[in-house]
Amino acid sequence: MTIYEMFVQMWQLDYQMKLVGFDKVYFQNLVKSGQLKAEDYQKIVGEAYERTDNQVSGAPQA
Repeated sequence: MTIYEMFVQMWQLDYQMKLVGFDKVYFQNLVKSGQLKAEDYQKIVGEAYERTDNQVSGAPQA
């Protein structure tokens, strides 16, 4: 088991126990920063991660 996998398990417990600060917004920010994979976000909160419009999508539009 990798350290990342241990963090995902820990975050699942944190979310299930409703610990202060470990809400959907916290995990969305982890996905945005690249610390959490979108598929693991779904494992933790039980719903698919949806990108917000203000996220950078790569190439700028002209």
